[in-house]
Amino acid sequence: MELKSRNLLGAILLFILLDLSVLAINFWITFRLSNDAVAINLSGRQRMLSQQITKSLLQLQPRLSVEASRAAKEEFRESVRIFDQTLFAFKEGGMAVSSDGGHVALDRVSSVHADQLVKQAAQIWNPMHERMLPYMTAQADIPETVVVQARNQMIQDNRQVLDLMNRLTSSLERDSLNRASALRIVQTAVFILALVNFLVIVRKFHLLTQQSAKTSRHFNELAIRDALTGLFNRRQFENTLQKELAAVDRGHHSNVALVMIDLDGFKAINDQHGHGVGDIVLCTVATRLSDGARLNDTVARVGGDEFMLICPNLHSQENANAFCQRLLDSLKQPIPTDISPMQIGASFGIAFYPDQANSIEALIRMADAAMYATKKIGKTCPFFIPG
Repeated sequence: MELKSRNLLGAILLFILLDLSVLAINFWITFRLSNDAVAINLSGRQRMLSQQITKSLLQLQPRLSVEASRAAKEEFRESVRIFDQTLFAFKEGGMAVSSDGGHVALDRVSSVHADQLVKQAAQIWNPMHERMLPYMTAQADIPETVVVQARNQMIQDNRQVLDLMNRLTSSLERDSLNRASALRIVQTAVFILALVNFLVIVRKFHLLTQQSAKTSRHFNELAIRDALTGLFNRRQFENTLQKELAAVDRGHHSNVALVMIDLDGFKAINDQHGHGVGDIVLCTVATRLSDGARLNDTVARVGGDEFMLICPNLHSQENANAFCQRLLDSLKQPIPTDISPMQIGASFGIAFYPDQANSIEALIRMADAAMYATKKIGKTCPFFIPG
């Protein structure tokens, strides 16, 4: 008993540790995404600054008034300072001016591709950096010759700088997504471990041993629906058919008609357009059959493109023909898909219990034979009912 208590306590402590690990990873993801968002935002700002530098240089013309010239030079100087500081922070790591005018720490770009982009941009920018270094204080006036040289450089290099900053932004976004995905995978793995450990704790509390396995098998046996269409599957179809035939034997029904339907032209659609379009066609067929069936009818998908209907009290062949004609008219309507509307046909085989068969096997066999006879006869007889 003491050993079991220790095991249970160990499992609880492990669950708490794993739960705290999930919280820590989630905090780290939030922290990394926040830092990545800042870096991505600043790399996007570099593009704006490059444009602003070029604009300021173009405004600095000899005809400009002294006041306007001073303002343009200050704007140019500030843009160069922020661009230079941010580019250096991307390259080596360090402080940069944030979007709100404060200061933010930037890590050196980590990926090889982003590092190459930053180095290329720094190489292009370096002449501007060297040229403007002596004039970065507000007291130092920028000579006209320096303005002209800077203007010529930006006219020549601005497009390339913009392209590099665009690619850097995309690279940082991609790196952030990959990093977040990797952390999410780790987080998911830890969460799954915590969940498994929690299940172990529950199992220890409730002593779910062989009974849980039996219950699991029981729930598996309750899977009665076709996964794609939501119709009854073959096993449930056979169970329902058995019950309906038993109802006839007890006198609750006058008869049961079994309608077997095989789609015409479906294989060509599946082969030509793929399983995605084929699945749309099958789901649409299932919906139309369900909508066309009567309240007490059972619709099932028993094969790839094979469907069956169990129809109690379908009193005569004339009623069966009229019922199946309505279903066929519905199935022949174009089926909308992502590619184009699809057209299919269907072959029907009908058999009655107890008039034409005296067992489930015989009834299915009779309906199947009738359906293949319909395929063989073709459009001259859309519904074949054995005599």
